[in-house]
Amino acid sequence: MDTSQSMIKIKPAKGLWMAKHTGPHTEEIVSLFGSNVLPTAFASDTPRDVVIAALRKRNPGFAVL
Repeated sequence: MDTSQSMIKIKPAKGLWMAKHTGPHTEEIVSLFGSNVLPTAFASDTPRDVVIAALRKRNPGFAVL
């Protein structure tokens, strides 16, 4: 999968950080999960920089904002 234009934008919601996926992989995400906005494993009180660092490590090649 080409991840050169893939992006994950995070925002806190409903007690968890949510991740909105955009880019070439979006169609696959939606077919698997029914949405391109997915909960992360991080509580919303987790510092933003910690969440971003963890998601970047797990999603190499993706821009995480």
